[in-house]
Amino acid sequence: MDTKTMHMNGLSVVERIKSLVDNLSEEKKEQLLELLIEWQQTEQREDERIPCLIAVDYADRNRVYHDFIQDLSKGGVFIETREPLAVGERISLTFAMPASQNHFKVSGKIVRVAEDGVGIQFENKLSKYQEEIIRTLIGNVRRV
Repeated sequence: MDTKTMHMNGLSVVERIKSLVDNLSEEKKEQLLELLIEWQQTEQREDERIPCLIAVDYADRNRVYHDFIQDLSKGGVFIETREPLAVGERISLTFAMPASQNHFKVSGKIVRVAEDGVGIQFENKLSKYQEEIIRTLIGNVRRV
């Protein structure tokens, strides 16, 4: 065992992690940060998310956007976009569920901004009908 390894064994986990992170390039630190944020958000999710590709129109106070929902749960969506949106912004969304073509109209708040899009948490409770449509969709995807 080399001196560095022996020294690392005497440190707490947090100290060991800090030591390893200190030696990373800025690019690697950014990648690690994104990964840690993703892990944290995955653990915080209350609802199962399903991958999908659903066209969505959404609007903030200034304009209307058109992009695609990448994943969906009864608590929110992830929209693939390059638009300069910010955490905390409130938006309204309109989208149609596959197979039903019934439109969802719901408001949400941006809770995560990533390089490839934004995570939206629904602000209003979904109607029982909307929850059932999403629950059925999730069940169908799980069976495939």
